[in-house]
Amino acid sequence: MRWCTVTVTDSTGRRHSIDLHATSTYDAAHLYVCRAKETVGDEFPRLTLSTIEVVNGGRVYRVEGGTLQRWIVKRRSEWNGPRGFLFSKRPGLE
Repeated sequence: MRWCTVTVTDSTGRRHSIDLHATSTYDAAHLYVCRAKETVGDEFPRLTLSTIEVVNGGRVYRVEGGTLQRWIVKRRSEWNGPRGFLFSKRPGLE
């Protein structure tokens, strides 16, 4: 697990960022999606298939929404047991 900063830019150009622990760049982007979907209000922009920016280990990565959604679906089908059950409860981009 590493600290990552995840940033999404809304339609007006305002950047929304959070710091979180994640196991990978895609996991960080997915955790941002989970946080944004569970938060009520204007703290996070409306989620779309746009690019999510993740800073992990001092490097900047860009995660496309479509690619992230495919990663989520793949993980849901691959992981079994308690880990897979908990992961399946996380929301996707749909």
